Amino acid sequence: MRRYILSLFIFVVPFIGYGQEVDSVKQKSDSLIDDSIKFDSTKSITDSTNNIITDSIANSTDTVKNQKKGDIKTTVNYNAKDSLNFNLKTQDIIMYKEAHVDYGEIKLDADKIKVNYNTKILDASGLKDTADKVTGKPVFTDKGQVYQTDQITYNFDTKKAIIKGVVTQQGEAFMHSNWTKKNEKDEMFSDHALYTTCNLDHPHFGISANKLKLIPGDKILAGPFNLEITEIPTPLLFPFGMFPMPNNKTSGILFPTYGEENRRGFFLRDGGYYWAINEYADMALRGEIYSKGSYGVSVASNYKKRYSYNGNINIRFNQQSIGETEADSAVSRDFWVQWTHRPESKGTGRFSASVNGGTSTFNQNNPSQDFQQQVTANFNSNISYSNVIQGTPFNYAISARHDQDVRTNEINLLLPEVALNMNRQYPFKAVNVDGLNWLQKMNYSYNFTSTNRITNNIGRVGMEATEDSIADFSRENLPYLLERANNGGRHRIPVSTSFNLFKFITASPNFNYDEVWYLRELNHRYSDSLNTVVIDTMNTFSRASSYNAGIGFTTRLYGTIYPKNGPVKAVRHIMTPSVNLNWRPDFGEEEYGIYKEVQTDSLGNTRVFSKYEGFVYGSPGRGKSGTIGISLANTIEMKVKKESDTSDMPTKVKIFDNLSFSTSYNVIADSFKLAPISINARTNLFNGKLDVNLQTGIDPYVMVLDSITIRDNGTEEVFQRKIDQYAWEAGQGVGRLTTANIALSTNLNPAGKKSDDENRNNLETQARQAGATEDQVQALANNPDMYVDFNVPWNLRVRYNIRWSRQGFEEARVQQTMNFSGDINFTENWKVGFNSGYDFEQKDFTQTSINIFRNLHCWQINANWVPFGRFQSFSVDIGVKASILQDLKLNRRRSWWDN
Repeated sequence: MRRYILSLFIFVVPFIGYGQEVDSVKQKSDSLIDDSIKFDSTKSITDSTNNIITDSIANSTDTVKNQKKGDIKTTVNYNAKDSLNFNLKTQDIIMYKEAHVDYGEIKLDADKIKVNYNTKILDASGLKDTADKVTGKPVFTDKGQVYQTDQITYNFDTKKAIIKGVVTQQGEAFMHSNWTKKNEKDEMFSDHALYTTCNLDHPHFGISANKLKLIPGDKILAGPFNLEITEIPTPLLFPFGMFPMPNNKTSGILFPTYGEENRRGFFLRDGGYYWAINEYADMALRGEIYSKGSYGVSVASNYKKRYSYNGNINIRFNQQSIGETEADSAVSRDFWVQWTHRPESKGTGRFSASVNGGTSTFNQNNPSQDFQQQVTANFNSNISYSNVIQGTPFNYAISARHDQDVRTNEINLLLPEVALNMNRQYPFKAVNVDGLNWLQKMNYSYNFTSTNRITNNIGRVGMEATEDSIADFSRENLPYLLERANNGGRHRIPVSTSFNLFKFITASPNFNYDEVWYLRELNHRYSDSLNTVVIDTMNTFSRASSYNAGIGFTTRLYGTIYPKNGPVKAVRHIMTPSVNLNWRPDFGEEEYGIYKEVQTDSLGNTRVFSKYEGFVYGSPGRGKSGTIGISLANTIEMKVKKESDTSDMPTKVKIFDNLSFSTSYNVIADSFKLAPISINARTNLFNGKLDVNLQTGIDPYVMVLDSITIRDNGTEEVFQRKIDQYAWEAGQGVGRLTTANIALSTNLNPAGKKSDDENRNNLETQARQAGATEDQVQALANNPDMYVDFNVPWNLRVRYNIRWSRQGFEEARVQQTMNFSGDINFTENWKVGFNSGYDFEQKDFTQTSINIFRNLHCWQINANWVPFGRFQSFSVDIGVKASILQDLKLNRRRSWWDN
């Protein structure tokens, strides 16, 4: 309909203005001219004055239908706020003020736009206002790419353009140029151009080139260029250059870093090749070489299958010359493997992996700047697959686990570990009889686990041994370690229900059946000739069962008091008492055939041994047990309203988040029936600014001192014994305090403490979205101070822990640890942070680092200084924030590897 209105408009206008000697029609309005000016450009604008004499309504319609079609292939939509000028002879349309042209994927906004349908050329520019300032400069958009210009000429036919004063964004970068030509491939050829990642009108820095070619989504090629800082040329000149700017990952060379170490000499490190396999996987091959003979290689890969899984793997191998002199040819070959595999929500089967391990000497011989990697002693891994058995209540899991202590060289492998579980079943759920609710709630489940544990800890070898012996986990020792592998299986069937007793008490009876399976058993016997105990291993299937039963009672009591005077309006106390009765027979009796009393020396001394001594799932418990477990948990809070408060609602203040007491009493035992008393408390002070945790242990029995002797080294050796007498019977109170632990933590800035809590919750999600590895995610989650939050002016985090322990008359041991960290914003863009601690035993500061961060808009400065200790070092990095120019940086560092 609109095209016919415009055609009628074009034909009617010449009749109105035929007597005047003008070639144009001008329309002006204060409102935006838009819908009535939509034009189908497949028909050219014609001078209809030639057809006045023979014109009629029918003929004019035919003339429109038979007009020659133009070369512009789609509809041109245009509008303007101020006015539109139509020149019928030259076929120009000129638009003024907030003019807009929309042509397919091309959009143009400017204060002045001229379109000619003969030449298919568009011209756009801004207009000067009364202050002689140009406003409404053209903003040209082509296929989503935006060009901010001073002036533009564009050909609809050839899709070529000439642009003056263009500023366009390509990914993270911006390009400024005086004059630019754009071809039909959207390639740009610029004269006197500036390439930068700074988004200011006058960039802080840039690469200035006389000639520059931009290939969208690929690269930028520059002729002779130099670096400009704040529009001041620097002497850093280069004859040519190429800057990649791909939209997708691209394969390429990884340039190495260089430097020198005292121990390994000059080096080239982390150079290699990056292979972008496809959009779902990549691989980086890196190497390092040292002038004193050491070298290393590494392979790292990231992979992802949408809606199925994602992960990364990193394998490193290094050969180090560890000789003290150049003539010493001793070498150490080490490797390290890190692998993380995470399933995503799809199907019932789930495969996951978290592997972190290698040779025990890897960190010692191959130091890195990852302090956490260097100081961590224990590493563990887990690979597992789990699934459900369709149509049944069963699910299964198969896993392999590894843990390693690099200090002792001890390695334990659980390979494989198999689990079969049955979901909880309610066999009497359909029973609906009053008074038999406990029968409805009765349930049972089943669990079976089986494992094969391989370890290089072969125990204490020899009568004089005081420590376990650790064998090398090597290819030569592997058959011996496999022969000593500890394997077995365990079945568990728990049965339980619950019911209400006296309306307010919940009773929960339970019964548990366990059974262990092994493929061998031990026979302990005394050898007269050897005067020692000999252990015979019998390779046969062996099983042993155990069971126990119990019932628990719990309830909840509430109490509230309302003081008449003062700011405290109410105090609420919630008590949760629990009583648990448990019974277990003595599986050490001879009838069960598990334990045996064996002579240990020629004097006739004896000891009880289990035929499953040291086995993976142990032995059923020895000694009859009938215990009564008692615990009391308390929560105390109050509501406070000060006179200065303008709100009608009082403030809730917690006095104790938790205050609990627990112990147990074995009614069947012949002595020492009462277990140690445990007291735990958790609270916070000063309106939540200081978190306090308290843990204590009290022994209720009397300790008797026999004697105290002095060892050869001058230390005391205490000979004492505990007797079956309660401390209160001997006038010693409720008992002896054996352990006490107090942990205090705070962020002295309330806003900082709130920020820490929020960061701890958010950092893990943000890091995963950014593609961080699982180790990096955990490092961020455990260290919120690594997050630079300029919104918080300062932070001071302090963590203090003191542990006191004493056994009878021995000298008390006190262990104290303190860690403190913080940061401060000196200005909006300056932030200084620190991390340290104090060792009270060594009376010295622990690992200390000072960090300085400076935000320079498009640049940043990071400085790190470790002033003392094994990791003493410093580094200063000044670089561009944008990853596209990440190699444009200045580094100065002294590594702790030289120490």
